[in-house]
Amino acid sequence: MDEPKNIQYPSGQQRPTQQRRTQTQQGQSRYMGQNLYRENAPYQSNTGQRPSSNYYTNTAQRQTASGQRQMGQMPPNTAQRPQQYPPQRQMMSAQRSPSGQRQNTGQRTPTGQRTPYSQHRTQMQQRPQQNRRRKRKKKKSIIGRIFKFLFITGMILCFAVGGAALGMVMGIIEGTDNINVADVVPESYTSFIYDSAGNEIDSLHGKENREYAKLETIPVNLRRAVIAIEDERFYQHNGIDMRGIARAMVTNIKSKNFEQGASTLTQQLIKNEVLTNEKKIQRKIKEQYLAVIFEKDLEKQLGSKEKAKDYILELYLNTIALNHGLNGVQSASKFYFGKEVSDLTLAESACIAGITKNPSRYSPISNPEENKKRQITVLDKMLELGYISQGEYSQAKAEDIYSKLVGSITEEVSGEAKHNYFVDALIEQIANDLQNEKGMTKAQAYDKIYSGGLKINATVDMNMQGIMEEVYQDDSFFPSSDNTIEATYTISVMDTATEKQSHYYETKTVNSEEEAQAFAAEVKAKYEDSAHQMVAEKLSMSSSLQSAMVIMDYHNGEIKALIGGRGKKQGDTVFNRATQALRQPGSCFKILSAYAPAIDMGLLMPGSIIIDAPLKVGEKEFQNWDKKYRGATTVREGVTRSMNILAVKALMQVGYDKSYEYLQNFGFTSLVDEEERNGQIFSDKGAALALGGITDGISVLELTGAYSTIANGGLHYEPKFYTTIYDHDGNVFLENKDEPTRVLKETTAYLLTDMMKDVVVRRQYYATGTAAAIPGMTVAGKTGTTTDDKDLMFAGYTPYYCGAIWLGYDNPKTMTNSGTVHLKIWKEIMSRIHEGKEDTGFSRPDGIVSRSFCSASGMVPQSICSRDYYGNAIGSDLCSSDFGSSTEACNYHKTYSVDLSTGKLANSHCRATSVVLAVDPETGEIVNKATGADGKVDIDIHSTCTVHSASNPGFVKPKPQPKPDSDIPIGGDYPEQNSTENNNENDNNTVPDNNTTTAPTVPEPTVPEPTPPPVAEPEPEPAPVVGIDSMAPIGSE
Repeated sequence: MDEPKNIQYPSGQQRPTQQRRTQTQQGQSRYMGQNLYRENAPYQSNTGQRPSSNYYTNTAQRQTASGQRQMGQMPPNTAQRPQQYPPQRQMMSAQRSPSGQRQNTGQRTPTGQRTPYSQHRTQMQQRPQQNRRRKRKKKKSIIGRIFKFLFITGMILCFAVGGAALGMVMGIIEGTDNINVADVVPESYTSFIYDSAGNEIDSLHGKENREYAKLETIPVNLRRAVIAIEDERFYQHNGIDMRGIARAMVTNIKSKNFEQGASTLTQQLIKNEVLTNEKKIQRKIKEQYLAVIFEKDLEKQLGSKEKAKDYILELYLNTIALNHGLNGVQSASKFYFGKEVSDLTLAESACIAGITKNPSRYSPISNPEENKKRQITVLDKMLELGYISQGEYSQAKAEDIYSKLVGSITEEVSGEAKHNYFVDALIEQIANDLQNEKGMTKAQAYDKIYSGGLKINATVDMNMQGIMEEVYQDDSFFPSSDNTIEATYTISVMDTATEKQSHYYETKTVNSEEEAQAFAAEVKAKYEDSAHQMVAEKLSMSSSLQSAMVIMDYHNGEIKALIGGRGKKQGDTVFNRATQALRQPGSCFKILSAYAPAIDMGLLMPGSIIIDAPLKVGEKEFQNWDKKYRGATTVREGVTRSMNILAVKALMQVGYDKSYEYLQNFGFTSLVDEEERNGQIFSDKGAALALGGITDGISVLELTGAYSTIANGGLHYEPKFYTTIYDHDGNVFLENKDEPTRVLKETTAYLLTDMMKDVVVRRQYYATGTAAAIPGMTVAGKTGTTTDDKDLMFAGYTPYYCGAIWLGYDNPKTMTNSGTVHLKIWKEIMSRIHEGKEDTGFSRPDGIVSRSFCSASGMVPQSICSRDYYGNAIGSDLCSSDFGSSTEACNYHKTYSVDLSTGKLANSHCRATSVVLAVDPETGEIVNKATGADGKVDIDIHSTCTVHSASNPGFVKPKPQPKPDSDIPIGGDYPEQNSTENNNENDNNTVPDNNTTTAPTVPEPTVPEPTPPPVAEPEPEPAPVVGIDSMAPIGSE
């Protein structure tokens, strides 16, 4: 509402605040309405009198209020229409005369007289300066407003960014799983082991743990050294050190290298064991958050901050990486100084503590100079914090620790064992399962096993274990030793460029421990260089012929007994030859890599014929172990005699990749697909795989599991050493339950078993495993012997258990007088285990039939099939009902006229011989063709002889002879030369056991006059079909 223009206010007073605010909102000056006159001078609106001192002020106000106006000219009738002007104009109008003329703006005296014009002129001259000041004020006001706008905008952005950052942090924290410390049991409880009958057989104590060191066993100097150099306020902060963070920032800014960190020991433990090492802000936030939560929860659980800190320090010291593949101060102490961590000196403790900052740079073995500098830095910090005295500092600094470095872990050859080999393998399997299933580190897993108060239900049968140990401690079962030492050196190196690790081991027979150490140094120098850094090494020594054996209940995969070496066990967790040694399996692999896949894929059956003849695959020449060849031979005979050629040919039918796949399904983990080692490519996918010629070898444990798969009808169980583990409170902690996987058809497994029974019990052929036969018990198995008798193996099974045994030196060398020693040991142990058990035999599944079939086609044989040139005769044996055809007659065999001197189809000028060949209708190739054995030539049915012609006939034209009583057409069947109706006179069913071979003869019939080139003749009338089950199977029950 506009203010009436004739209202008067007392001198020195202002309009009410609300009125001033209203005028300001309407565009008026905030100064309008103030008393513009001198004190006590009343304002007369009709006269326009005012104090002269306010002249210019009011003039500026009038100019602002009236807008653009000509000098000395006023709008007409201003006084008559004051309502058309804003309040400012109304006030101005009070200063005008009634006539509308503008009054003189000169100041008046108190008496009402005007001031002189000169004074008024002076005042007018001052106006430009006042205008400039007003412009400057206006400019400053604009800058101020801009600054204010930018400041407010900046504050809004800061709050927005801060809010977003806070939201991100909260999101990261909310998405971070808290660490579960409910299972943390820092107290040491004894763990107990029970056998399969529920009897307590062993116990494990924390002091035995060679992987984990309790805090009380770690020297105080080593603890203080780590705290001093890594986290000096460890026992004061709550997981993160704000002072440390600020100190690190200042140090980094001053040094400009930003190498100073502020991670606490708790943060480093969280990073190493829970999070990753990626350098991202998300990981750092999670690390700090989890460190605080972990310490808080641990303190609540353990009852005090000091106990929580002690346990965190214990975990850190047992998990910290210390180069060369070492984790934890216990393993580092043994590796670097060859002693227990509790025996470390102050100087040695500072040396190990200094490694943590940069393990590869500060390794005392790889970089002793850098480690020495770091050691002094640690000692300086310990002296600064008052952890050591000046005298201790000087003594430690002067101590020469580098001349005492060991740099290896040597397996002792003497010692006292508290646990047997089975318990060692049990501990190893539990530790692996804890790491895989519970996410523990190796150190945490072993600490849990030894100190967690576990109740472990093992699978061992102590009666069987006792029998095995008794036999292995009886030297009368073994050949005499040659008093040498077998040294085995294992080394793992890491490529410094790719960080890929490679593992190697070499063995050597030496005469003393000193020679063994020299051998280890020689091998180490071979694999370690500037580009390959050693991460782990081990030297083991043994002084006698060694052996290992495993017995498994194949119905559920439980290991019932295991021994990893003969003689007295020289300590705990020593080298276990049953689980850790990789040896060549020899002919034991023929069943697994060749015959099992071939039969399972329907390619072969026990009665199938394979030609036994010299064989060359690539540059590799294969021969049988007895250097003899038998021509057409059944698969059954090949298994019984352990014939190499048949196994290689069976593998080639299967294919290398498929065979490799079957072996993996059998449970083998040490096979090499394709790997580069020292510039050479190694692969187990080759023809030698059929004979067990593999890169690294296999373990006795995995061989037992593979043969158990066959014994169990083709179902595979992973070998297990325990069934259930309970924690200290009686809750189920681990269960070793797994469903079996099918590797083979049940019919395949039975056919393999039926053939391997012939290996142990001689029926018709020479058998290689008869020394393992158990009186009154059915046994099936397969022998394996490597070249020069360096490794002897046997895997066999009864209706109850499967057992595999290895005999040899740790450093492979030829054994003398070994013979069938391993078979006799196997028989002794298994015979005593099976005392009183009934021989139930192996149950025959559905789908097994006895059948006569053409060995080339698998179809119903015809009479022509028995005259196959290469010996693919009629087979009669057990087979699966889905093999070949039980009704379709063979259509493979046909008769051809061949010039045997060239191996081509005969022309009219050749000496033609009629031969029966099995040709695959789909490929057009001869099936099971063999050359070189029994005088057989390589026949090519796709080519005709070009050697012989009219001028160069392949025969001498005979004189005219009287016409015989019966004509035999060219290309037809010739009269048989023997009563067996088989051109191959080497009848494999009649080969004597002395392995002699009868020299073959090739019939040379008189050939009539030359005729046009022959073609394949039609088959003769089919002979009567031989019905299924009409012939007794060879080797059947």
